[in-house]
Amino acid sequence: MSTFAEMEALVIGQTRRPEVSAITQAAIRTATLRAHHTDFFNKDLATSLLSYTPSASAIYYDLPDISTTLPRLRAMQLLQSVDTTYYQPTEELEYREVQDLYDKDNTLRKSMYTLIGDTLRVYPQSVTGSMSAYFYQNPNVASDTYSSWIANNHADELAMWAAAIVFARTGFADMAADFQKNHITPFKELLLSSYLLATVN
Repeated sequence: MSTFAEMEALVIGQTRRPEVSAITQAAIRTATLRAHHTDFFNKDLATSLLSYTPSASAIYYDLPDISTTLPRLRAMQLLQSVDTTYYQPTEELEYREVQDLYDKDNTLRKSMYTLIGDTLRVYPQSVTGSMSAYFYQNPNVASDTYSSWIANNHADELAMWAAAIVFARTGFADMAADFQKNHITPFKELLLSSYLLATVN
């Protein structure tokens, strides 16, 4: 497993710029996020149970601070109502934009969810009080808890990406462009051909 310190050493090995530590560390975080954002990879999928209190009068249920409840949330992939005994799916909720909650006859759609800022608003028909969320999760880029399957499998290539960012931020545009062409672009293609197994709904 690649640690943040190991990644930093690899990047400095490429840039030969140990004196720009803050830039190097920021570049590692940026490169790691960019690599994971090349597409939506199955390896970034996570799941979590969400709960709310059923009410006979409620039309919808709000779950505030959803990015805290689902740590490092990047995008929702699937949201299902589940029973509270065996956690079996009872309904699949469909994502809708806020302006698309009503159909052309001005009737509120059913079995859906939307995002309003950092609030997840759900409109379940199967009101169980529990939902199963499948979501794409960003890597952990904090120095002490750094965790990235891309870094684990492709540390050298990711270090090249971070090095290009360091070059760009320290005035070496030609070096950054060279790394982009000869290392980052082929690395993106490698990630897509090796790990892209699913699409986002």
